[in-house]
Amino acid sequence: MINGFKVITLCGSTRFKEEFLEAQKRLTLEGNIVISVGLFGHSGDDVVWTEGVKEMLDRQHLAKIDLADEIFVINVAGYIGDSTRREIAYASSKGKIINYLENMPTNIFEIENEQIFDKGRQSAICEYNSCQGPWPYQWKNINPVVCGVLQKQGLLSIDYHDLKYLYDCYSVWEIRLLSRKVEAKLRIKEIINTIQGKYDYMMSNAQRLVVTLCYSPNSSSYNDELSQLHEFLIHYVDEADIVWQTRKMESIEDATEVSLIIKHKYDDWASRVCSFLLEVGPKLGEKGTHCASFQSKPILEKQPDVVFLGYNPHEEWGFYKEEVSKIRFYEGNPSFYTSERNKWRVWRLSGMFNWAGYTKPVKDGNYVFFNAIYFGTNNIARFKRIKGSVEAIEKCLDFTEEVIQKVFKPKCIVCFSLKDCFLLLNNRFQFDNITDIDTAKETDASIIDFVKSKKSGGWKETLSCTKPVLKASWNGIPVYGIPHPSSSISNNDLGAIALYLRSEMQKIGI
Repeated sequence: MINGFKVITLCGSTRFKEEFLEAQKRLTLEGNIVISVGLFGHSGDDVVWTEGVKEMLDRQHLAKIDLADEIFVINVAGYIGDSTRREIAYASSKGKIINYLENMPTNIFEIENEQIFDKGRQSAICEYNSCQGPWPYQWKNINPVVCGVLQKQGLLSIDYHDLKYLYDCYSVWEIRLLSRKVEAKLRIKEIINTIQGKYDYMMSNAQRLVVTLCYSPNSSSYNDELSQLHEFLIHYVDEADIVWQTRKMESIEDATEVSLIIKHKYDDWASRVCSFLLEVGPKLGEKGTHCASFQSKPILEKQPDVVFLGYNPHEEWGFYKEEVSKIRFYEGNPSFYTSERNKWRVWRLSGMFNWAGYTKPVKDGNYVFFNAIYFGTNNIARFKRIKGSVEAIEKCLDFTEEVIQKVFKPKCIVCFSLKDCFLLLNNRFQFDNITDIDTAKETDASIIDFVKSKKSGGWKETLSCTKPVLKASWNGIPVYGIPHPSSSISNNDLGAIALYLRSEMQKIGI
């Protein structure tokens, strides 16, 4: 109390901005001092999502709870997200009174299943039943009101705003896991083991998780399961935003089901790159700032064997904003998946691996091929003379490091060109253990003997590349610098490099 006025702190998802303002007005007029959120991150205040701000605001809001006599939770349609759950738990630990906009059961993780519907709710259920497709895709187009009603009835776990957030991207997966172990302590353990065994890569690359724990009505241990699963996900999924939901299963069988909807980090990365390209591209001038990043499609469901990395697009076109789209980051260069690819001199790469009897690294689905710098001209030196290009190059390299080290995490990297790719990256990121390679000496002898037994013609007996080849380590990932395949390099040299790369790649399980 302050001067006879009760102090109330508002808590809840910032997506409910109107409800926050309405509650603030009503509680103020009732004679209370009302403390609200400072920014509405889910309602347009994008500064919330800049580095460090969200964490600061979360700590700040706990301090606001310390100042209050009670908290008032804005739980529209019963929705309470992870942040709000933490705030409720914090308020409870401090002995604060907790009130809700809408009535909540004693256990805030449980959604009561009401049996009596008014006409509006009946209409919502009919709309739900008419949706087609596997879960959760049948709910993609449901409106907020219907979504809220279904959520409150226990028929839908995920909130409308989270659905909208998820489907606003390309890279979404769903995983459903079911355990019927009789012993409660084994049910979640079995599910966790499955996640670690089958979905390790996908989970480690999650940017956003919507987790639903379904438990049977006769289960008496689901709170323990909830805590165990929650602890596992928080420690297992680094820096992921987790939305937590629970609901009772219809069946009385002693079963536990966990469903995960995953939004991949790559989609967030692609969105930021597109914004950067659209902002910076026009500033680099009308001539010679052609933008081209991904030639191949990305690999997102598993760890790529190889990232083939070029320097930049060697094309003298202007900047066309129509070509800057997330589609390019998912579909690659349209010409790359037609017969046009075989006309690209850079795709001599495929021929050299074929000659070496080792085509796995260049089979679609095993590699990613893109440029480290997303702007360029026919002449690299000319691009570097353009005003603003230095800053653009630095930012491109930061994005390239992020997608390689935090998303793709390939087994190895092959840089096309030492001077303009390998050494450029080394200057920026300081590779470890840079080594000059004699391809004949470094290639496994059995591979050379095998290939020699199958081939004839004008190949040098030593199979030693006359051009420089380098090897290093980039945060533990082997990285190789080779001459650009489209440069004036002989077939002998290409063959020697292919045999060396085959020897190296097989050692790391490619």
